[in-house]
Amino acid sequence: MASKTASLKTSQDEMLTMHLDAIFSDAAFKKFILKDIAAENISIDSQNDLIGFISARMAELISSDPATLGFTPSEQFDAINAHQRRVKDNIETYSLDDKPNPDGVYWPNPTRKAGQSIFNTLPYLKPLNLISKETPVGSAGSCFGEEIAYAFQKNGFNYVVTEHEEHDGKGVFFSGYDPANPYSRFSANWGIIFNTPSFRQLAEKAFGLRTLPKVLFEQNFGGKPLIGDPYREGVFFLSEGAYDANQESHITAAREVFLKSEVMIITLGLNECWEFSPDGSVFSMSPRTAELMGLVRPKVLTVQENVENIQAFINIIREHNPAMKLIISVSPIPFIATVRSQDHHVVEANTHSKAVLRVAADELVRANKDVFYFPSYELVTTCMENPWTEDQRHVSRETVAKVMGMFNAMYVKDGALIENNGAPDGR
Repeated sequence: MASKTASLKTSQDEMLTMHLDAIFSDAAFKKFILKDIAAENISIDSQNDLIGFISARMAELISSDPATLGFTPSEQFDAINAHQRRVKDNIETYSLDDKPNPDGVYWPNPTRKAGQSIFNTLPYLKPLNLISKETPVGSAGSCFGEEIAYAFQKNGFNYVVTEHEEHDGKGVFFSGYDPANPYSRFSANWGIIFNTPSFRQLAEKAFGLRTLPKVLFEQNFGGKPLIGDPYREGVFFLSEGAYDANQESHITAAREVFLKSEVMIITLGLNECWEFSPDGSVFSMSPRTAELMGLVRPKVLTVQENVENIQAFINIIREHNPAMKLIISVSPIPFIATVRSQDHHVVEANTHSKAVLRVAADELVRANKDVFYFPSYELVTTCMENPWTEDQRHVSRETVAKVMGMFNAMYVKDGALIENNGAPDGR
């Protein structure tokens, strides 16, 4: 019964029931049809025969009282039409016709099509054209957020910066800061953000929904002892007083990014994190002192937890900036170490981490309007022969250029061009 010529003579009653269940949900109607077929002693040899028989009977009964029949004939016509559309869609699933990118249907195979290769594939379906040079764009996350920040500013786009990264004499210092680089690495000085709870906490903090605890540690920085904040990776202070003085202006700057940005770009980096035991908040960084280690516990986030964290991030910002669009990517940069080394090799743990984050990103895109996925992870890990630098963790400048080229093709409109010829500090 799967095709017009398939026979139903073997176990015909079971096959009829299966196909009726696939098309109709009305139990009374299905019982009526089975009884009708038996009474007329007819042979149904295909699904088309079944639909033809039912359509003829419904045409005869269309003016009958549904209360007397126990079902509504017009609803059964609707069910047939919906089923036929599903079948048509199923048959055309692997067809190249009417696809946004016909090359996106089948895995690239140079033995099947000359010149085709996974290594010259850009894994996206169609341009989305969200960003012009005038569009206010902010970014946060791991290393890709820095690349976005650099490329947008270098090419004259409207990259939102509300808090400049510079050693300004107010006792704030930044790891990796280069005074020769005229561009900010972040929209505000929240530092690198690796895990999804940190995104949620950032939005909660920015809009006054949460006050994170004051947990400071001392670390040698450029030959001098500085104060670090485990909720802001790579941001240091000359003293506790400098930390206190910076908090209000930083929170204001973070809030302004979310209010001003028409498009936010975030990168999900790690699925493992360190939770502060006293209140359940999550550090943006791994603990670096024995004192911090005594206050935290390692945590491996589930798909649902990652989804809930970013969904909260979206909801909080959109309450104040309803038009905000979000582009999500997953960082291709693997773990430097895993908290699960008693049971999992770092390579295995990293694969799990990226898979969880990738599924979470997909769930968020499906659940939200104007939330999009940028497949930089797939481009780097699958579509490039040698994407890594010598440490085999970070990506080469050639790889960054290809990633930015795909971003340009997917999201930049009006012929504007984002070029990335290498960051000034040689990253």
